[in-house]
Formats: sequence, structure tokens, C-alpha cells
Amino acid sequence: MKSVKNVFLVMSVFLALALISSCMKPIVITDSGKTYNLPEDSPFQLQLPGNPTTGYVWQLMPYDETVVQQVGEPDYQVNDDKIGSGGMYTYHFQTAGSGATVLYLQYKRKWDTVSPPSRSFEVKIVSGTMGQILDE
Repeated sequence: MKSVKNVFLVMSVFLALALISSCMKPIVITDSGKTYNLPEDSPFQLQLPGNPTTGYVWQLMPYDETVVQQVGEPDYQVNDDKIGSGGMYTYHFQTAGSGATVLYLQYKRKWDTVSPPSRSFEVKIVSGTMGQILDE
């Protein structure tokens, strides 16, 4: 009977973690510099403001794809129907394996290789138990 209770408790914890990770709010520009500890196979999103009509776009720098994988291309949703209005880029990711990586994005014009980025965004993603151990 005790082993059944233990199995039920363990399953409840895993279910709670799965629900929490699947209901996670998007990571936004004000979260830059933070670290997120996520279970393996957890989807998450980055939402960053931008305006492609200015020529500026968010450029994702190389990262460890064994820890995190991008799912599809980023979506862009305008704030309103006015010409030249800004909007929100949404990047979709999923943790893939245990470890840690930094997602670093630069907001700049693709053709401008000399100027520094107008803005930057950085978050550290720690995935799975092994990732948390490696992070310490």
C-alpha cells in the first residue's frame, strides 16, 4: 500500500511540473538577464517588441541546440492597423535535453554589419536535472 502511495505522489509531481511548464507565460523583454529552469521537453516562447518596417529585426545568435530547439519560424503580430506600426515577435522553443544554454538576440538591421545592435536580449535556459547540476 505504501508503494502505491509513493508511485501516486511521484506521478502527481510530474503531472504538476508538466502543467506548470505548458502553462508558462511567454518570456518578455523585461526578463532579459534572467535564468529559467525548465524540465526536458518543455515548450516556451519569447515575445519581443519590434517593427520590421524600420529595417530592424531580431537576430538569434548561435546557441546549444542539444539543450533547446527552435520550433518553426518566429511569428509577427502588429499592434494595430496603422501603417508602420510596431508589433510583437514570438519565437517558439522547446527544451530538448539536459544542460544549459544562453539565448541571445540582437535587434539590428541585417545589412548593417558595422553598427552595434539597437537592443539586445539574453536569457539562460537550464533544462532538466543535469542542466541544474551543470549550472551550479
